[in-house]
Amino acid sequence: MALAAAHIIIAIFILDLFRHYVFGKKKFPRYLLIVGGIAGLGPDIDVILTWILNFITGNSDNLHGTFTHSFFFVSVFLVIALFFHYQKDKKWARIFYVISAGWLVHLFLDWLYGEYKFLFWPFPTPMSIFPNTGIVNYAIEIDAIILVLWLVHEEIYSKIKDYY
Repeated sequence: MALAAAHIIIAIFILDLFRHYVFGKKKFPRYLLIVGGIAGLGPDIDVILTWILNFITGNSDNLHGTFTHSFFFVSVFLVIALFFHYQKDKKWARIFYVISAGWLVHLFLDWLYGEYKFLFWPFPTPMSIFPNTGIVNYAIEIDAIILVLWLVHEEIYSKIKDYY
């Protein structure tokens, strides 16, 4: 599976590309990158929920990869964003659009790494849609490469000063 850092960094990297090349800094402030990065880790809240459940029940259940790893949450956050959008509340609409995008990036990475998840929860997802690329064996290296590429991109285009 993609490591936690990859879920955060890749979500921030993708959102930062949209910030620089599509929306602009005024319409896409830096704090939205942080929100998107955290949302990129959001589906893994089921790990903490598993710990709590197992502590309370004394069982060894595993919720990881179930309901929080589904398009259901992406859709819920998108609907909330649309609600705020039509209420003319741009700030909250953008926040929920970014949360939805970060959550979706997480699902895409888990899919890319070939991890079985309940993408269409509560319905099971066919195993055949998950690739078996072996990319999971290079998770640490991928984290490092993505971070370096993002930093190089920021420096080449003189955008690194946006973070000082």
